[in-house]
Amino acid sequence: MSGQSNYLPAGLPHNRALWPAEYQEKEQLDLAASRLIKQFRMQKIHRTAVLVAIEKTPADQQPFFRERLNYWQGVIKV
Repeated sequence: MSGQSNYLPAGLPHNRALWPAEYQEKEQLDLAASRLIKQFRMQKIHRTAVLVAIEKTPADQQPFFRERLNYWQGVIKV
């Protein structure tokens, strides 16, 4: 798949249900991060909501979630 995110390996099928669970979880975290940053930029939520979302993320996935939050913070301009 051309143009896919840098955290996904090349050659994944288009059908996301066929992806390994690890990559499905990463995609869900990425989508959650983009939603949070968009809501934050639109002033629908406060910074504390983002911090709570980080705390609710499993400890082993928090670094990746923070990385995606930082990525989307630089990309989303509202």
